[in-house]
Amino acid sequence: SVAIEKKILDKVFVSLDVNPGDFAEKLVNWADIIRKTFYEGGIDEIIATRRLVHIANAFAIFSDRKKAIEMCINRFDDDTKTSFLDLYSKVDAEVVLDEETEAEEAHRLLDEENVDDDSSENLHPF
Repeated sequence: SVAIEKKILDKVFVSLDVNPGDFAEKLVNWADIIRKTFYEGGIDEIIATRRLVHIANAFAIFSDRKKAIEMCINRFDDDTKTSFLDLYSKVDAEVVLDEETEAEEAHRLLDEENVDDDSSENLHPF
């Protein structure tokens, strides 16, 4: 049940000496929604309690909710990973999907490389 699963995660976080705030509750709710969707035939994959424990362990290492989830759902295909992460972002307002931000950062890095290349040409008189 959801209550027992939450107790399991709470004990895992205590054993890891991590204060997750409401992360355990949000993980359990997220997994419950996925399971209900699975039982209704909406998806082909499920999040087990064991995977939630792996996410708790990853959170203890990275201290980042999104990264912990991403690391632990890597075994799924790209569409499933995207769907699971998107669903989690709706359950937990602290996790924001920043695809635009990553794209903007990539463009910024490319622009910086171009500026560096142009400025290096100005340094050499040849």
